[in-house]
Amino acid sequence: MKKLGAREHMTFGGAVTAETSDPVARHMVSRGKGGDFRNPERIRAWAHRIGTELDAPTEKGV
Repeated sequence: MKKLGAREHMTFGGAVTAETSDPVARHMVSRGKGGDFRNPERIRAWAHRIGTELDAPTEKGV
């Protein structure tokens, strides 16, 4: 992250469906534990915040 100048690390939930290729995920689905665990509002809020930060002028004026 330092090498790239990343500001933070963020993960978002994913989807575990019958089409998921991972055997563990398929097992979860077969046991009724699958689903779409993504949160669109949280993703949009993060994207908006990052976009605002990237658009803001820096101390160096760049």
